[in-house]
Amino acid sequence: MVVKQTAEITQYAEKAGLPASENLVAGILDDRLFVGYYAMYLKKYGVVFKDIRKAYEENKEEIKNFLERIHYDKTLQVDENTAGFYIRVPPRTNVPIPIYGCFIIGTRGITQRIINIIDIGDNSNVLIAKGCASLVSEGAHSAMTLLYVGKNSMLKNLMIHNWAPNIDVGSKTYGLIDENSKFEYYYVKISPIRALGLLSHLIGMKNSTIEVHEASVAHKNSRLNTNTLIELRGNGSRAVITSRGVVEENGYMNVMAKIIAEADETKGHIECNGLVLGRGIYKTAPVLETKTNNTRLTHEASIGKISGEQIFYLQTRGLSEEEATKMIILGFLSSALIGLPEKMREYVQLALKQITSFGKGF
Repeated sequence: MVVKQTAEITQYAEKAGLPASENLVAGILDDRLFVGYYAMYLKKYGVVFKDIRKAYEENKEEIKNFLERIHYDKTLQVDENTAGFYIRVPPRTNVPIPIYGCFIIGTRGITQRIINIIDIGDNSNVLIAKGCASLVSEGAHSAMTLLYVGKNSMLKNLMIHNWAPNIDVGSKTYGLIDENSKFEYYYVKISPIRALGLLSHLIGMKNSTIEVHEASVAHKNSRLNTNTLIELRGNGSRAVITSRGVVEENGYMNVMAKIIAEADETKGHIECNGLVLGRGIYKTAPVLETKTNNTRLTHEASIGKISGEQIFYLQTRGLSEEEATKMIILGFLSSALIGLPEKMREYVQLALKQITSFGKGF
């Protein structure tokens, strides 16, 4: 069901602690789509923004061509229980505002099933920001995002997760970045959650650049698993994966990252850093693979704790031990997100500061 009503979904987004809620283009509450005023504004630029169910009925040929372009050969199950966005940006379009949407669980015990399609035309520039949250204590969220970035284009994508302690989340992203284009993905998880699984599979064509940056906290009794795979299929393609993870007492985080070089003159770098508070578990497994001798792939990883010297130094500047710990953690997580546009950094900083309200060690 599509509802043209901004006030209600904005209220839900604010209640869930999502930043930038006043600039919503659209939001999904359980399986209802709320379209905001900004969605109407985007029409001036030829941007198509639809409920995925409606798009599956009205844009079948476009979706079929889209799936062929990204080499996706699996069947999409879109039915009455599916919700999600269909976004198509025409060629030669510089979208002047962020396309901001949110996904909110409002009914206890439900499983929210999301499918998003993002189709960016050639020679275009787009910023998409998404937030996920829950107004109830229990539920599940299962999401699939398929994306295509056309030739000579730029897509920056920000995702903020602000769930509840007894929510289970599984999220998959599959996409193809075409020639001479750039895709930057920024992910922030700011609240306790029971279990989270993130899976990303991205393909880079000739002279493309793919960057994936994550900042997450595994709170007490939370389990986080992330798995990022980037295939460099085109000559001159580039990839960067950075992960900053903080693990609380009894928290668990497993970070897997892999770059495969399949073409010449490619470059890739993986950087995974973990900060452990108490007796949490942090695991990381960066993997590099090449099918050519004309590539440069590197990785680095570290696991550590907050040093007493850092705490002491900040205490001599007038901070309490708790304030010093918060500042160190905030700076550690923020370092993965320095590439965000200025207009989005304030929202991310607001989100990150909420982390300090949760969990032992903060």
